[in-house]
Amino acid sequence: MREIAKWPRKFQVWQYAVSHSVLLLRSYHPQQYETRIDIAFSDVSLMKLKSSFDSLSVHQADPEEASEILADNFPSYGFLYLLNDGEGYVHAANCSWHEDHGHHKTPSHFGPLRGTD
Repeated sequence: MREIAKWPRKFQVWQYAVSHSVLLLRSYHPQQYETRIDIAFSDVSLMKLKSSFDSLSVHQADPEEASEILADNFPSYGFLYLLNDGEGYVHAANCSWHEDHGHHKTPSHFGPLRGTD
């Protein structure tokens, strides 16, 4: 298992776009932090999520772990990203994150997404 990133701050499911299969998780708390963090998963094929996480770690599972967790639902491409050591997961082609000084309506670094003006 390879760690992608870890943050001791709250994240919310911000948007999922069916047309492009993109999932955006966002941490935006101007009273607590000077920055906003967006995590984008592209070409999402499976996900198991809560609506928010008090803190967040993202790990890329190795193929054996992914096969064990997903069993018969194992897609033929992409990677399994475990959230908080398996509390949730996202199977996607890619996972990227970006930190900036935007606010909750500022467009994401990952492109124009509904709900992010």
